[in-house]
Amino acid sequence: MHLNLVYDYGEDIQQDLAYIERRRYVARAMVPAGYEGYFHDRARFISAHTSTAIEGNPLNAEAAQLVLIHGADADAPSEVETQNTDLAYEVIGELGLDKSLKIDQGILRSLNSLLLRGLPGRAAARRGTYRVGGSQIVDANTRNVRYNPPPPEWVPELMEDLEQNIAEWFVNDSPAVAAAKAHFALISIHPFEDGNGRTARLLADLLLHQTGWSVDGMISISSVLLAQRFEYYDALRDTQGIDFREEVDVTPFVRFHTKALARAVGDLEDKVVNFNLRKDQLTKTRPDTINIRQVIGIMYMVDLGALSSTTYSKVCNCSQPTALSDLQQLVREGHVVRLGAGKSTRYALSPQVFGGR
Repeated sequence: MHLNLVYDYGEDIQQDLAYIERRRYVARAMVPAGYEGYFHDRARFISAHTSTAIEGNPLNAEAAQLVLIHGADADAPSEVETQNTDLAYEVIGELGLDKSLKIDQGILRSLNSLLLRGLPGRAAARRGTYRVGGSQIVDANTRNVRYNPPPPEWVPELMEDLEQNIAEWFVNDSPAVAAAKAHFALISIHPFEDGNGRTARLLADLLLHQTGWSVDGMISISSVLLAQRFEYYDALRDTQGIDFREEVDVTPFVRFHTKALARAVGDLEDKVVNFNLRKDQLTKTRPDTINIRQVIGIMYMVDLGALSSTTYSKVCNCSQPTALSDLQQLVREGHVVRLGAGKSTRYALSPQVFGGR
C-alpha cells in the first residue's frame, strides 16, 4: 500500500517559489540585531494559537498568549491544548537546527503524543499510537461525510512509505513543495485518533525549519491558514476527494500551501517594517535611555495592553528586580504609565506613545 503524490510544477507555483526565495532574505535582513528572539517567540506563540484555533479552540489571541507566558490551568482543556502545541513548536524549532535529521515515524508519534498530553477523552489516551478504528471525517454543520481515510490496517505501511517519501522530497523538491506534500500526505493517511491536522502542520513547519525556509522560525504559516480556513479546507477536499486514493494529483494543495507560505513571508516583512518604525519612534530622540528589553516589553504592551512586572520579566527573559527597574525607568521617561498598586500593579503604554495601545 503506497501513497503516490504527483503534481504539476506550473508557472504560478514557480512564481510563488521565486517570490518566497527573494523575500525571505529581505525580511530576515530587516530584523534589527538583538531582536531576533522577539520575532522567533512571537511566531511560535502565533503558530500555537492559530493551529489550535483552526481545530476550534475557543481562546482568542490575547488569552492564548497569556496562557503561553504564564502556563495553562490543568483543568482547562483549551489552555492545555494551546500550551501543548506551543511546546511542540519549541521542539521542532530545536529539531530543525539539525539539517541532517531524518524525520521518521518516531518523531511524528512523539509530536502527536505531546499535542494530546493531559487532555481528556479516549483519543488523548491513545496519543502517539496509530488508530485501530475508522476515522470518517464529517462536516460538523451538515453532518455530510467530507473524507473517508484509509482503513486502520493500512496505516503502518502507509506511514512507513511516508517516512521514505519525506526523505526523497527533502532532497528532490523545493522546500515549500516538500512541506506541502508532507502536510497533505499525513492528513490524508490520518494515522492518529486525534491531532492529525496539528501534527501535519508541525511536520510541514519542521521541514521548513530544516531547509531555512522558515526565516529562522520567524514566520507563521498557520496564521495564514486560519485566516483562510475555508480555502484551506477546500484545497484539501478538492485534492483528496471523498475517499482515500493511492495516487493523487496534489497540485491544488501545493498551489494553495505555497501561496500561504508566500503570504506568511510577506506578513513577516510587514511586521518587521512596523516594528522598526515603532522602535525608531522610541529611540530616535534619546537612544541611550531605552534598552532592547524595554523596547520588547513595550511591543508586548501593544499586543496585550497592561503588563504586570511578572509578565514583563517572562517575555523579556529577565529577573523580577530587573523588570521592576526597567518599568520604573520607562515610567520616568514618560513611555509607560503605572496603573493600580501592590499586587494589582500593571504598566501600560503612555497615551502619547504610538497613540496608546
